[in-house]
Amino acid sequence: MSHTTTEPAEDEPELPLDDRARVDDIGAGAPGVTAAPTSPAAAGPSTSGVAPAVDRRDRVFPVSAPRLALQTLAVAASAWLFTWLQYGWWRADINTPYGASVGDGKLIYSMVKTITERGWYTSQPRLGAPFGQTFYDFPHGGESLQLLAMRVLTTFVRNPAAAINIYFFFGFGLVAAVTFLVLRHLRFSAVVAALASLSFTLLTYHQQRGEWHLWRSSYYSVPLAVLVILWSQQWRSRFLVDPDRAGVLPFRHNLRWRRVIAALVLCVIIGGTESMATAFAVVLLVSAALIGAIRWREPGRLVVAGVLTMAIAGTFALGSYQTFDYWRVHGSNKEAANRTVAESELYGLKPWSLVMPPPDHRVAALGHLSGPAVRVDPIPSEIGQNLGLLATAGFLGALYGGLTGGLGGRRRRVDRRAPHDREVLRESASIVVLSSLLFGVSGGFAVLVALVGPDQVRVWNRMVIFIALASLLVVGAWAERLDAWLRGWRRPRVVRPAVALLVLAVVLGDTINIHPNYRAINREWANDQRFVDAIERRMPAGSAIFQLPVLAFPEVVAPGRMTDYDPFRGYMHDHGTLRWSYGAIQGRTTADWQVYLRDHVGPVGALPALLGLGFTGLWVDTYGYTDGGAEVRQIEQAIGTGPLRSDDGRLLFYDLRPYRQRLGKSDTILRAEVPHVLHLDLPAAP
Repeated sequence: MSHTTTEPAEDEPELPLDDRARVDDIGAGAPGVTAAPTSPAAAGPSTSGVAPAVDRRDRVFPVSAPRLALQTLAVAASAWLFTWLQYGWWRADINTPYGASVGDGKLIYSMVKTITERGWYTSQPRLGAPFGQTFYDFPHGGESLQLLAMRVLTTFVRNPAAAINIYFFFGFGLVAAVTFLVLRHLRFSAVVAALASLSFTLLTYHQQRGEWHLWRSSYYSVPLAVLVILWSQQWRSRFLVDPDRAGVLPFRHNLRWRRVIAALVLCVIIGGTESMATAFAVVLLVSAALIGAIRWREPGRLVVAGVLTMAIAGTFALGSYQTFDYWRVHGSNKEAANRTVAESELYGLKPWSLVMPPPDHRVAALGHLSGPAVRVDPIPSEIGQNLGLLATAGFLGALYGGLTGGLGGRRRRVDRRAPHDREVLRESASIVVLSSLLFGVSGGFAVLVALVGPDQVRVWNRMVIFIALASLLVVGAWAERLDAWLRGWRRPRVVRPAVALLVLAVVLGDTINIHPNYRAINREWANDQRFVDAIERRMPAGSAIFQLPVLAFPEVVAPGRMTDYDPFRGYMHDHGTLRWSYGAIQGRTTADWQVYLRDHVGPVGALPALLGLGFTGLWVDTYGYTDGGAEVRQIEQAIGTGPLRSDDGRLLFYDLRPYRQRLGKSDTILRAEVPHVLHLDLPAAP
């Protein structure tokens, strides 16, 4: 028996898109007005013998799975292609990480290398010699899913540099794909969703974070977090079979359990992907719930947001379990990654930076506009806060809506609008934008959060990625109105593609110039590699190398021309045969003895004690000295032999074995120097 459905053709505009598609409670009880069923279940059973057609608005996506997969792949491929061209990656060496020498890139590389060697990042006996590195005091439990993905990748790609390059490149397509799927779920057309997804993926934030902030530049959890916020705001229509009978039907029978489970799964992904995004998602989720509960006189929103927040926080806590257990046994560590309340203000949002083009914009004339402000800003915060042209327009629209009564509108007894209702999107975008500004700007409510809660969340400027996506929701709604207007033109089949291509050109052109000097990067990488190879050829396997100047780990201001995490250079290039003094986390005895050596003993006076601890080599980074090389000359004079030099002359290595022979002291005497000179108990024998 054949039957026809009432579904419109795929990719037609979805209802409800705007005010004309809603049935208000005010009108639902009025004479002559009949409210449509809110769900197939509410419509009652079919009496015709034919299964009722599923309302297309009740489907997860407006198109079939094969078509959706092709659309998503096309968007991801577009992001990959543009990124490939923008970075000129055909000129790069996949086994050389282009971001490893910048900022936190060396830390990221060390984590990935430890995962490659040991299966996980939390311990590395070859770092922090002679005690080894334990990473628990510098937790990354909020990145557990990303680290797990890296663990899977390094099972097949054993070179850490190649793994980092692949992960970073793949991330562009992943962010674009996830964003596209979220927007398609919200019933945006394929073209609008694709353009918005590419704009979100190619944010200045993404490109300037790069590989040196690998876990931050993989922000695919942000679209999921915004979606959960939308669902929580319209929890009745999203999670209930019959929204109007929330207090009448038994609650467990009125729940759409599949949707509830889907929301909880998204919360798990949010809580385990990226720590900062997790914190921002919780703040925005709770803020939206408070605003909605007050506006609608509906405490149930707080309950829903509370459940979702607990799911996110519970996932984060589970991912951080090893750190909490370590602190339970060994006590907490106040010195490791010590952040102050003031840093929440130091790294706050700059509203002017949101709407201005970045200094390195592809169009030089636009980049020059923000140059003067950047140069004179006494608190520069962080780079990458620029929204871009499309998102800036949406940002201003969201502000206008929020500040001119856009959160008001006609009151209803029960808010039954769907999460993809365009009025809901505009309201939610305004809430996200305004809440992000209230918390994120320098001097905002983030300082209060730091006073009473986690001061580790200090980089509130990174809420820009939530602002960007919320702003693009507004732009998407405008695009639908524009598209509806263009359909009325005499030749819409010509005009509409032309407008889409024009917007695509704006999206791709509204990016920053990226010209990595791969030749210089490869030269520096090869220089360090040859130097470490020469050390490994000279020293027996298992040799311990003490590194100068001493830098505490993590997050310190490096001396001279060094940058933080520079002492990882040796570990990054070795083949697993050497042990390095750098990498033990400060705040523990296993690390602080090195600071005592630096500040109270000096490397020359500590040489016998270092031999007693088992060190047989000395690594010196001359970029870390501002005394004209005086200390280096003293070291060389005390050792009595010349060093190995890197090709660029920056790095020196001294073999301490001849010096030990000249001392003529036994192992027992040398070991006795350790507590006497360094006030340090000898490590237990392995």
